[in-house]
Amino acid sequence: MKAKKLSLLTLLLSLMLVLSACGANAGDAQKPDDKASQEVSQNESKAAEQAEPKPAEKADEKAEAKDADTVVITDMNGREVEIPTPDKLKKVYYEAPIGEVMVYTVDPSRMGGLVSTLNDKQKKYMPLAKDLEVIAPFNSKGAGFNTEEILASGAQVYIHMGPMGMTEKNAKAADEMQDKLKIPVVVVDGTFPQRAEAYRFLGKIFDVEERAEMLAQYCEKTYKEITEKAEAIPDDQRVRLYYAEGPEGLNTDPEGSAHSAIFKYAGAKNVADVELKPGVGMTPVSMEQILEWNPDVIFMGQMKDNPYEKIMNEPQWKNIKAVQDGRVYMAPNMPFSWIDRPPSSQQYLGIKYVANTLYPEVFDFDLTKETQEFFKLFYQVEISEDEANELLSAAK
Repeated sequence: MKAKKLSLLTLLLSLMLVLSACGANAGDAQKPDDKASQEVSQNESKAAEQAEPKPAEKADEKAEAKDADTVVITDMNGREVEIPTPDKLKKVYYEAPIGEVMVYTVDPSRMGGLVSTLNDKQKKYMPLAKDLEVIAPFNSKGAGFNTEEILASGAQVYIHMGPMGMTEKNAKAADEMQDKLKIPVVVVDGTFPQRAEAYRFLGKIFDVEERAEMLAQYCEKTYKEITEKAEAIPDDQRVRLYYAEGPEGLNTDPEGSAHSAIFKYAGAKNVADVELKPGVGMTPVSMEQILEWNPDVIFMGQMKDNPYEKIMNEPQWKNIKAVQDGRVYMAPNMPFSWIDRPPSSQQYLGIKYVANTLYPEVFDFDLTKETQEFFKLFYQVEISEDEANELLSAAK
């Protein structure tokens, strides 16, 4: 009997141990393993790190953007053009002296060459161009450009800049040039009132904005000062002016032409009632027309074979009021004519000279001082009072 009781007790104890073990195993199945949980957490953390760029990776992206070779700009004719970034843009070229002078005065290191030969006198005032060669000679007759010559300059960008407004026709011409050259063509507004903005535009693409701004502000200040005083001159007191061009003086540019712009802004009435000739200008006129216009003043630039002596000495001119009154003027010309050809930076000194000459009672510039300041700012050369007066004495 005792043996049976012990056997039953043993069986109950065994059963209790089995049930206890099963409960423990069931609990273990419901509770996550700590090591496995840590592994899952680490995997999730790694995935998050891969999704979010590390600081070093972000810096690499910025460096890649900074090191881009090109940038898309909008030129002054509204065209989107892809050009080298300023640090990659080493050389540019241009089709005419107006672009050459503008680039020289803002950043001569970018010049791919010259479009016309500089004589020793010109080099004195443009010393940073003395070693440059003429690559693609400017053709004043508008015969087009030589692609091979332009590319030989090493230019990465071609500056299409002339005394023309920004038109759809001009934009199309630039697109055609770009197709031929296979380098970017950028249009810059070369008209007199927009010269300040042209400087700012060039300053931006060359990354010399501080210097460009100084030049732009000079242009704006001069334009504002001259035009405000000129607009106050009564209409019946405005000088009637003929702009004599060509070796005989029988070519001219009417009001509205970029070539005669500074006379308009200085307050003169242009007597030439002729059709505006696009491009290089110089509309032909007859002696009979000039006699009929009978201007108060005749002005001209110092071009080669200028007509000053003919106008002053030949009989057909003697009955014109300007000749009779001794009011025939030829402007200074270094390093280029201060009036026109090219119609570029020096016009902002030229308009002060013209305004002083036409209306000395209204404009009272110290031209010696003005000349010194202009050459120091634009051409980066310091000239003495004697040198400034020598430049002014070239006028007649």
